[in-house]
Formats: sequence, structure tokens, C-alpha cells
Amino acid sequence: MQYWVKVIFTDNQELLVKDAIRHTISDDMEVLEVDSPKEVIIIPMKQIKYISCDATVFAAKKP
Repeated sequence: MQYWVKVIFTDNQELLVKDAIRHTISDDMEVLEVDSPKEVIIIPMKQIKYISCDATVFAAKKP
């Protein structure tokens, strides 16, 4: 499933990935990794103000 992830940086610039297939925060909470079919984007958490994503990623599957 593909979904969108939006990252707002501390300097108020925005990054919108419209075809994300996965996003994770590293175990040490140092970096955010956003994977898409074309690229992998790694962003230091210190540069991020907030992150939002498509709510369908967390939707409960109905039996």
C-alpha cells in the first residue's frame, strides 16, 4: 500500500512524499527513514518539527 508522508522541518520547509511505502524512526530515535519505490530518504530527527501521514495506514482492518 502506498500513502503520503509530510515532514515539516524546523525552518518551516516541507517535504511531501506522495508514494511512501514505509516510514520508520530508528531505534536510537536519531533519524526518520521514508521509503518510496524511487528513493529512500533519511532525515535527522533534530531537523524535524513534526511528521504527518495518511490515516489509512493506521486504519483497522475489518474481518
